[in-house]
Amino acid sequence: RMWRKTRSPSPGSSCIGADPNRNFAFHWGEIGASADPCDETYRGAAPFSEIEAKQVADFIQGNGDIVAYFNIHSYSQLWLIPWGYTDAQTRDYTLQMDLSKKATDALTMVHGTRYVYGPTYYTVYPTSGGSRDWTYGALNMVHSYGIELRDTGEYGFLLPADQILPTGEETFAAMRVAMQHILAA
Repeated sequence: RMWRKTRSPSPGSSCIGADPNRNFAFHWGEIGASADPCDETYRGAAPFSEIEAKQVADFIQGNGDIVAYFNIHSYSQLWLIPWGYTDAQTRDYTLQMDLSKKATDALTMVHGTRYVYGPTYYTVYPTSGGSRDWTYGALNMVHSYGIELRDTGEYGFLLPADQILPTGEETFAAMRVAMQHILAA
């Protein structure tokens, strides 16, 4: 759980893997993605060069009835919307922010945990080649979100076991509200 990158070899380097969330074929290799195989933010040799990113893309593209995408991992307590590669707002910015507010409000109601929400570019940092930008920009999937679970850095990736169930409960509440919002549209 402490390994961020894939496990593929990088030709010409002793460093292993690429960041799969910088390996999608939408503004790949631009801002916030490294060309250095030894960097944590290494983009990979080419778009979808990593089997993990390619399999996610193939699954989504092979199932035309998918209407929403949620990329869930840890940590930082964030609910992210596109874009990561630019500071421009998406054409669906208001709708995405409205859903994000409703979902994070529902999450907070469970255990009082607060999440910050907004565009990746401003809420975290600029990044390109991400799955959220790809599902929105390349596939026109309006509801494309990234959720960074607990916590904000006290425990980081080593979240104590007693926080696992509360994290699941509050995330479920947020997802339930998000899906109700999406299905009602």
